[in-house]
Amino acid sequence: MAIIYEYPSNFALSMVFEKETSYGKGDSRRIVDPEEYENFVSPTNKRLMKEFLTEKKSQNKAPGTIKQYHDNMRILLTFIYRHFDNKPLTSMTRKDIRNLSIMLQERSLSGQRVNSYLVTLRSALAVFENDDDIDYEYNVGSRVKGIPKDPVREITFLSEEQIQWLKSRLIANGDILKAMYLMMSYISAARRNEVHQVLKEGLDKRFITNQVIGKRRKKFRLYYTKEVQDLIQEYFAIRGKDLIPQLFVKLYKNGSRKLVHPATFNAWCLEMGEMLTEQEGRLIHINPHCFRHSRLENMSRQGVPLEKLKSLANHKDVSTTASYLAERQEDDIAEMFGMDPSAFAC
Repeated sequence: MAIIYEYPSNFALSMVFEKETSYGKGDSRRIVDPEEYENFVSPTNKRLMKEFLTEKKSQNKAPGTIKQYHDNMRILLTFIYRHFDNKPLTSMTRKDIRNLSIMLQERSLSGQRVNSYLVTLRSALAVFENDDDIDYEYNVGSRVKGIPKDPVREITFLSEEQIQWLKSRLIANGDILKAMYLMMSYISAARRNEVHQVLKEGLDKRFITNQVIGKRRKKFRLYYTKEVQDLIQEYFAIRGKDLIPQLFVKLYKNGSRKLVHPATFNAWCLEMGEMLTEQEGRLIHINPHCFRHSRLENMSRQGVPLEKLKSLANHKDVSTTASYLAERQEDDIAEMFGMDPSAFAC
């Protein structure tokens, strides 16, 4: 059965995709011309690229990582053809790589994206350096520094009260699907793409989802509560029966239905942020990942130890879980002073 995605239709769509296409496949589509790549990019560099990817596959890198290396290399080889006379990768100098970095920055790519290209190039040169069959002695890319990362947006931590207010507001507006997404994301502390993988079968009769695939290809299930199950049952009553196995499907007045695209979750979060901003009279930015942070933070404040939170977050180490929690220095000081933390608000 063909899957049809439902994309956000309002202004948030352009905001979401402007961000998402600033890297990876978006760059590859804009920069690499297939005919140019096929006919003019150096065969030597294509052969070296193949050696690099083969080595990474032998290291059991995830398919997604291999694809990212592949897309990055196609872009790098295209730039080398256009601006460096198709010079072999193994002949690129430190100055060449520095100039390549400047050219990438001038395309208004994010610092994270430019650094991804440089990491790929350094990794390839490291493979060539260690390959006895390739005449390459020293990885000059290791001497080229990456550019500073773009400022990271501050994480918004939502309280239980704010989450419940959003849920009630969405239900009052008749947005059961959005309310279900909010609570499934929050209660399970799952990432956006993990929530998107949830299948509908049996969700109204149990409190555990199908296996989803998270970071580093790790497989696990998401857990939820009766509160989420009640929303699922209400949504199923509205949705009725269909052959689409996924949970998040949008219904239309003409009877059609479409699988929600992951980017739509970002658009919904922008809407929820606007709702809270209006309600509280201060700017509140919400993205899908803040539900995960908020759930872990709120449970931590309720006394749940890090070891247990690690299990919910599917983290390998408690230090990673700890990094998801809010900085509590001012809370500690307020407690010592016998004051409310809001007294320190700017």
